[in-house]
Amino acid sequence: MSRMTGQLTRRHVLALGGAAAMTLAAGCRPRAPRAERPNVLLVTLDTPRADHLGCYGYGRPTSPALDAVANDGVVYTRALAPGTWTLPSHASLFTGKVPTSHGARYDPNGSLVLTSAIPNRPGLSGYRVRGLLPTETTLAAVLGRAGYRTGGAAGGPWLKKVFGLGTGFEWWDDDDIGSVNGRSAGDLNARALPWLETVTEPFFLFLNYFDAHGPLQPPPEYAAQFLPTPLAPGAKPSPEQALALYDAEICYADHHFGAVIDLLKRRGLYDDTWIIVTADHGELFGEHGARGHGNQPYQEVLHVPFVSKPPRGDGGRGERADWVQLTDVMPLVLDRVGIARPPGIQGGIPPTLGRPIMAESYVLSALYPTGDWLAVIDDGWKLMWNSQGRSELYDMTNDPRELT
Repeated sequence: MSRMTGQLTRRHVLALGGAAAMTLAAGCRPRAPRAERPNVLLVTLDTPRADHLGCYGYGRPTSPALDAVANDGVVYTRALAPGTWTLPSHASLFTGKVPTSHGARYDPNGSLVLTSAIPNRPGLSGYRVRGLLPTETTLAAVLGRAGYRTGGAAGGPWLKKVFGLGTGFEWWDDDDIGSVNGRSAGDLNARALPWLETVTEPFFLFLNYFDAHGPLQPPPEYAAQFLPTPLAPGAKPSPEQALALYDAEICYADHHFGAVIDLLKRRGLYDDTWIIVTADHGELFGEHGARGHGNQPYQEVLHVPFVSKPPRGDGGRGERADWVQLTDVMPLVLDRVGIARPPGIQGGIPPTLGRPIMAESYVLSALYPTGDWLAVIDDGWKLMWNSQGRSELYDMTNDPRELT
């Protein structure tokens, strides 16, 4: 994790210099009017770690489109997911509540199974969950009642409407998700861009790009950018090759995110649109002796990107070291557009969140035999409590990679 407090970074210098230059160039001209009811574009890139994106200092060119948007906004360097996998994290994003409160998570007695979304796959019947209840108030529902047009397009199977995450949207597209691999960014854009092409303002659009989630099978032209020697058919990638394929998938999703940005600019909507890009979780690639995600709340899983490009008339540029979580998106948006928060919201507005920095991971023992995990971060320390007595405590200031 970056420790940015008290430091004047190169991004800060560029941002301050750019602002000063614009002021001098403008002279006495009036400032552009503030967008009172901005459009909102909320994007989740499923599975990418923050440290694999250019705007977070990564050396490979995985995210040029996102990096360009980040240059127009704020990059939060201490953003954490509240869960370790797709369903609970997205439910927190939409409700402003932590997983314990909204209840969408693994549950051995849950009424829903993954075969509810992906039929004819009996091997998936063990993935039992509780979905997001229709009684929960979502960001889409609140904005819709306030006159916003609301649309969403899902890339991954856990976002199929049966699990409740489409609650409150007037248009929700999860077609063609016929496998646990989800659908590609290209297929998602084919459904989302026509909606964005004709929607009237103000609008709220949610997009979920699933590509960086395993299995890692990027299009060949993207794989070639990061993996010079192609894998032999059926060959298992080495750890280094797996990372290259992961980067290629991020780049592929970023390309299609860029197409959305291009459309906003063609329609003259970019300046008046608040763009928030984040992720539901990251991924382990051998760190802590583990791979994947879904149970242990190490930083490789919890530390996610959080980029906010403000609408016209709002300030905010550069890097910020305030803590922020997906739970905070709902109150952030509602506060900006002047809508009262529904009762029970647990999210806050950085830098004053009013709750601990925390993450929860409730698991199915058949899938994850290590038990449930809870994580709390406070004053430079991180406690990971484990239901089987394997709790761990880390000094995040001196040991950010959680090695000791």
